This record gives sequence, structure tokens and C-alpha cells, in this order.
Amino acid sequence: MEKFGDIINVNTPVLICFYSEGIEVSLHMNAVLREVVTILRDRVKVVKVDINKNKELSKALKISVLPTVIIFNNMNLIWRGEGFQDSEVLLMELNKFL
Repeated sequence: MEKFGDIINVNTPVLICFYSEGIEVSLHMNAVLREVVTILRDRVKVVKVDINKNKELSKALKISVLPTVIIFNNMNLIWRGEGFQDSEVLLMELNKFL
């Protein structure tokens, strides 16, 4: 995985979804993330982070509920949602910064 600072240091909002393969509700986020990408295309960067492969980052960001979705803009955390989030909520939050 790229360095975290490089991932969020871009000119578009960055939506990061923390998940685990073993958590079914985490996997339901895949369709939601695809919908967000389909609608917003290159106006947003979407990244999935498996907490089992990125334990230090997950600990640093205090990920305790899966899935957790965090949105960064200009390297600042601007929104965080724990548990399943539908595309309507994510699009509403992202559109504030587009």
C-alpha cells in the first residue's frame, strides 16, 4: 500500500473504507463504493483498506467498528461514519467538497 500521506495528499476528496474480509457487512460496502465511483468518477478517490493488512493505520485512526468510512479533503479528516453507509449519505458528504 502507498504511504498514507501520499494517498490523502491529492486535489480531490478521498473516501477510505476500512473493512475486513471476514465481516459480511464490510463486503456489502463494495456495491456502494462502486456506485459512488460511477457517479463521481475522477472527482473523488476511493480506497479500500483491509484492517488485517494495515493494522498500524487502523490503530492510528482508531478503527473499532467495521466498516468505517472516512473522508479526507486537503489532507484533513472531514467526515467519519461507522457501520454500513449507503451511497446517498456518502454522496451528500462528498458533494460538500466538490
